[in-house]
Amino acid sequence: MKKTFKLIFTLTLIALISSCVKIMENAQDVPVIGKIEVAYKVNATTAFQEKGGTVVPDPNFPTGGLTVNFLNLGTNAITTVTTDNDGIASAHIAPGDYSIIVTGSIKNGDDTYMMNATVPSVSLISPVSKEEAAADGSDKQVIIRPAKLGTLVISEMYYNGSTQPYYFRDQTYHIYNNGDKTEYLDGLCFAQMYPNIVSVDTPLPTWPDEDGINNYVYARLVWKFPGNGTDYPLEPGEAVVLAQEARNHFTNLSDSNDITIDNSSANWECWFGNASRDNPDVPNLPHIFYCDMNYGFQWLASVYGPALCIFRPDDGTVITDNFYEKPAKNPNCQVQEGDVDMVYFARIPANWIIDGIECMEDLSLLGLKRIPGFVDAGAATAGTIYQAKVVSRKVVDRRADGTPIYADTNNSTNDFETLSGPVIRRYGQKAPAWDGTNNN
Repeated sequence: MKKTFKLIFTLTLIALISSCVKIMENAQDVPVIGKIEVAYKVNATTAFQEKGGTVVPDPNFPTGGLTVNFLNLGTNAITTVTTDNDGIASAHIAPGDYSIIVTGSIKNGDDTYMMNATVPSVSLISPVSKEEAAADGSDKQVIIRPAKLGTLVISEMYYNGSTQPYYFRDQTYHIYNNGDKTEYLDGLCFAQMYPNIVSVDTPLPTWPDEDGINNYVYARLVWKFPGNGTDYPLEPGEAVVLAQEARNHFTNLSDSNDITIDNSSANWECWFGNASRDNPDVPNLPHIFYCDMNYGFQWLASVYGPALCIFRPDDGTVITDNFYEKPAKNPNCQVQEGDVDMVYFARIPANWIIDGIECMEDLSLLGLKRIPGFVDAGAATAGTIYQAKVVSRKVVDRRADGTPIYADTNNSTNDFETLSGPVIRRYGQKAPAWDGTNNN
């Protein structure tokens, strides 16, 4: 019996060893999946983009030194590299499906440009050489529309409505000098985009083919700051305050616990049409365009989230008070396709925009952006309406005088945070000398 048991054990052991040897031999026949070298080319375009047309790169616009993230869509692993002087990003990655995310800034001449772009999904399963990526017609390229970085920024927006149900008269906005030299507000334009509200149930308007893609934004209202060129200087660290209604809004609410703002010291009031609600102590910011879509005698930015911009022509164009008059064939105005009522909207070249901010109730609505992605790659959100929430830029540094330096990467998702309760000149912003309220 013992001999039989020993024999069976010995034969089993031999079989097991033989099996293991075969498994090891077979394993040697399976190719090892290693990492591959891939290249991706980043280009810039400054040309007018036609609908359905080919986007033409500008070979003279530099794209070196940009950050490129290769995000593996299967594992969420990120490989970060930098473009070389030819705008090529080379990465050592595992084969798979990736999102390519480009960020950074470029100095070109005297101006600085933000460079943001995302390729949502691309399959990278084989090596890609630099030569392949740089070849004409290569599908391993991303073309970015540069966005000029301005020193004037919209630093805070309070549009969400107070905690008192349906109270929205306290909407307040700040424009701030985030740079290191004097800027002048004279002639600067402040605009709200159309449509006022974006929703999954309401498609975005379709604009005529001749306007191309992302070459313009379309405004329902435009204001223009007064002045003759140097009347309203804004020094670094100074902010101006714009109010829908400039008054102490606490007096309009019944509950002392309601959160609102006293913006009676605002520099300008954005109001028109109803003299009984006008504050005579605060000058009205002149409006030079209003689309007259039966909004009544008030300016109301959507409590769900407006799209706003400040702009100034960069080509010598002078915006007069009748620049956006709405006679037929005025090239500065546009109607959307199929608009039988001929409602006109201000047609603003996107490259005139100094700062543009997309705001939404929910970031799941990013596919309905009114601001082109190269101007604002993301969106800010105050969340649920009538909660007295504010979207405010994040402070990234301070000047020697304590005034803030704000994040400005042309991506509102990253640049802004959501705070409770509006504040006049948050974080130590200063009032300009001509303000007259001593509200520093």
